[in-house]
Amino acid sequence: MAKRPTIGENPLDAVVSETPLDAVVPLAGPKPEKPQMLPEEPAPEVKQRLAILEAEIKALKGEISLLQGKIMEIQVRIPPPEPKWVSRLREKLAGK
Repeated sequence: MAKRPTIGENPLDAVVSETPLDAVVPLAGPKPEKPQMLPEEPAPEVKQRLAILEAEIKALKGEISLLQGKIMEIQVRIPPPEPKWVSRLREKLAGK
């Protein structure tokens, strides 16, 4: 068998100095830093609306905690459900 001269070499690894693609997609390298823009100050209407929404959220959280407390009180008062064998036994005894 004849040996080929490209074995072990990849012809696609050859570096091409300049291509038209470099104009569209620059080579990887240090990129120029973008100036950091500070976030704009929100308008007074936005600040006022945000304050109103935060107050409503705080009020709703208070209501939720009150309702959770009431739910826990009700759960304590409700007796646990009877097992099926107890209810069947009561039905049989009541049927006599």
